[in-house]
Amino acid sequence: MTGGTPTKDLVDQVTAVGRDALQLALKDPVFIEALWLLIRVPQAAASKDFQASLAELGMAGVTPTSLTDVLVGYDRAIEKVQRGLHAGATDLGEIARRAGLSALGEAVRDALPTLWVPTAIDVRTSVAALKGTEQFAALAHRFYAEFVDRVIHYYVDRNLHNMVGAGRVARSVHDLRAFNGSIRRHCDEAALIMRAFAKDWLGKNHYRDGKQISKNDVRRFSGHAVEKIRIELDMRKGAP
Repeated sequence: MTGGTPTKDLVDQVTAVGRDALQLALKDPVFIEALWLLIRVPQAAASKDFQASLAELGMAGVTPTSLTDVLVGYDRAIEKVQRGLHAGATDLGEIARRAGLSALGEAVRDALPTLWVPTAIDVRTSVAALKGTEQFAALAHRFYAEFVDRVIHYYVDRNLHNMVGAGRVARSVHDLRAFNGSIRRHCDEAALIMRAFAKDWLGKNHYRDGKQISKNDVRRFSGHAVEKIRIELDMRKGAP
């Protein structure tokens, strides 16, 4: 065994952690809220009244003049759900909140102009641009990949003392960084399988059938997406 190369046992462990977390997350209202808002916030930005539409999503009082404003509003909406759960709030919900913030922030940032300071109109236009099926597919991919990556790192960080040293997964912190990069690629590639499904799902339900996507719709969608990623994770570790 060389430094930075995961053992088969560890591959099995982190795969199981990611797979099981996805299954448990389907029952977590915070996970569903984070994904639902990734669909509805861009639609709100494309509406006639961005601020009023955001209020309908639990983001009342948000004045979206910058990317930070949008992310703060998104974060507060999810935080309301977390507070409502009281003792029922889970670590998976918190991981989903951060994954959603990361996915939304990256997507909007990529769409913003780079040659000048973005205006409120630029921000709204960039958020609204994410409402299409291709854009949702990319957002959903980012969200799921980020979620699984954060779950696995949550597990790895708690077991770090068992992973660094001679004869272990990593011989040094440098090796561990390489291992972390491998985990990220693993999650990105495993979640890629559901992009086509996400695109077709939104296209059929919202654009073809004119359906306003509900949280229950998102839960059913996520059930299918999770199964696709679960199978991909198992295949990637060589499971039958």
